Amino acid sequence: MASNEDNLQKELNNAQEAENSKDFFSAAHHYKEALSIARSLGDSESITLCKNKIVEMNQKSKDAFKELNVETTVPNEEIDKVVNSILDGALETILKKIGVHPFLFPKMQQVEESARKSMPISYQIATLSTISQDGHLVKGGGDGNYSWIIQTYGMQQDFITEFYLRRVFEGLANKGFNEESLVAYLRGRGTFPENNLAIIATGINRYFAHDYVSALHILIPQFENVFLFISERLGIDIIALNRGKDISTQLKTLSVEHLNSEAFQNKWHRDFCEQIKFVLFEPLGYVLRHKIAHGQITVAECTPQMTNLVLYFFLVLAARIGVNPRPQKSDGK
Repeated sequence: MASNEDNLQKELNNAQEAENSKDFFSAAHHYKEALSIARSLGDSESITLCKNKIVEMNQKSKDAFKELNVETTVPNEEIDKVVNSILDGALETILKKIGVHPFLFPKMQQVEESARKSMPISYQIATLSTISQDGHLVKGGGDGNYSWIIQTYGMQQDFITEFYLRRVFEGLANKGFNEESLVAYLRGRGTFPENNLAIIATGINRYFAHDYVSALHILIPQFENVFLFISERLGIDIIALNRGKDISTQLKTLSVEHLNSEAFQNKWHRDFCEQIKFVLFEPLGYVLRHKIAHGQITVAECTPQMTNLVLYFFLVLAARIGVNPRPQKSDGK
């Protein structure tokens, strides 16, 4: 019976042979298998080699990867019917409707049911890899079931972003929607702390100036902060206890684990938590929060559509939650 060391060498030999013959797709697969064995052995030299080779081979084998293209036709009159119903009324009424409208977020149960019915056979029997633009293996991309669910979700979110939200935000221009009216609406809801509003207002200013790079870099961290702040007001524990010798605490950093938790999903509902996850955190999704935080976002990703989506998140908070930023004091009584 071959040892793990023998299996590692076999995979490395297979990878090198495939690389020499310019079969970079197969080489990447063999280096991935070798990496798994090297990790179990704690072989740091082989781990380093395989990690770098996987990225190199993926970059060289881009032509071998097939993109999945799905086309669907939805009559314009059906889209217009939804959009026009949202845009009916005064501006404040419209902004409230945007925040609660059931067509502006994917329904996770429907996504899962659709994915189960439509999953390609290849996703059930083949070895899968999802590769980023710069050649890295994407977390979750090797799980056929999960990958197809997220792709199905992404198709629905893309549709919402492009056909509903884009048209809604374009239509708002005829309703007095501008920097001043949007900031006034958010302030009037009594939901956001004034300090955050001052910074959010700067992001909104950049949005209306068509500076979507700056708008996203301001609005995404602010959304995370106010989302956690309001969650605390709803009774969710957002205080983290730091590890170490001394006792210290800090505000939790929003994560997928929190959005998956019963506490968050009970208060915010699963569908909104899943939408935040897909847009901000999901490696197979838009992953905007990670890209913003680590300087990895591209100019091409800083679009009006993505900024509309982030503004939509603020409108959800404003429409669904009516809480005071701070508990009212009793004047000592």
